[in-house]
Amino acid sequence: MSFEHLSPDQVARIFTACVLVLMGIAQIAAPGCFWGIGIYFKGARASFSPEQRERLNRVLDARRNAEGDTEMYSRYVGVFTILIAPLSVLPAMPYAVPYALACLALATAMVFAYLNFRRATERRVAPLVRRSPWSSLPPFVVAATVVCVAGSAAFGVFPQFRLAAIGVTLAAIVLCAIAWRVALAPAILFGDDPQLEYLVDERVRFCRATGLLSLACAPPTVLVGLASVELSHSTHAFGAITLAVCAAFLVVMMVSLIPLGQRIRLA
Repeated sequence: MSFEHLSPDQVARIFTACVLVLMGIAQIAAPGCFWGIGIYFKGARASFSPEQRERLNRVLDARRNAEGDTEMYSRYVGVFTILIAPLSVLPAMPYAVPYALACLALATAMVFAYLNFRRATERRVAPLVRRSPWSSLPPFVVAATVVCVAGSAAFGVFPQFRLAAIGVTLAAIVLCAIAWRVALAPAILFGDDPQLEYLVDERVRFCRATGLLSLACAPPTVLVGLASVELSHSTHAFGAITLAVCAAFLVVMMVSLIPLGQRIRLA
């Protein structure tokens, strides 16, 4: 069967299966992309002297040791995601359901990673400063996330997307809850290099919190895109919702990427 003779449903099933395989490969090959901290400091390293880069590496290594190995959770989810990818092409299975299951599995991995992070904060040396979650989660980013999550939930009115909408929305809510807890978490300081440790903690907190919101928005955006393709010939009522969800996702993603190229100034 040639590609042009495939029905919209068949195209969506093949596309979903490919997305799941790529998601699984990404999580196995780059397990730290969702929770790791090294990527947050690429811009900072470029402006550091060799001695400052050595200081930064010591601080980052101390944080990794305190939080423990969280990459294994992403690898497990990657294997699971690849294994369930073929379910998307089964006619008896709504193709969005395996995608929702993969999103729930990813949210579960983030829960375990957060638990490691929480245990590290319980052993920290923290400054006596009250932390506001809004410094890591700007209100307009939170509002954009609400648009994404609510938009995907709205597609639950269609029977063929109901289970997927429930799963994706639940996964997004879990990720949002983790982002909020990260934004509220005490600083992880060890007392060896207090100035740099605090600067690192501030950046990690912002990048992780906004990154988790970006991750929470991605599944709803993909689900809305898949649903819009299938429903394009039957209804136009959700066109505005689709555009709003896509725009909101871009806002959250752009904010989460801003710090990656920013430098850190040391006294």
